[in-house]
Amino acid sequence: MKVSNKTGLILLGLGALAVYKYNKMSEDDKIALKEKGKKIFEEHISPLLTSALGLKEDTEATLQNNAIK
Repeated sequence: MKVSNKTGLILLGLGALAVYKYNKMSEDDKIALKEKGKKIFEEHISPLLTSALGLKEDTEATLQNNAIK
């Protein structure tokens, strides 16, 4: 994927703005933001990654295998 120079500059500017805003936040706001990020990751991103990588264990198959033994 090729990114134009303008797009790269815009992304760089947004990243710099995000770092600036984060450094200006109070400690309470930083903690709240980190908790919000963890919650979003656990609810939305982690299930996508585990299913995409095949790491999610099929609990029904496990239960059936244990019942046979």
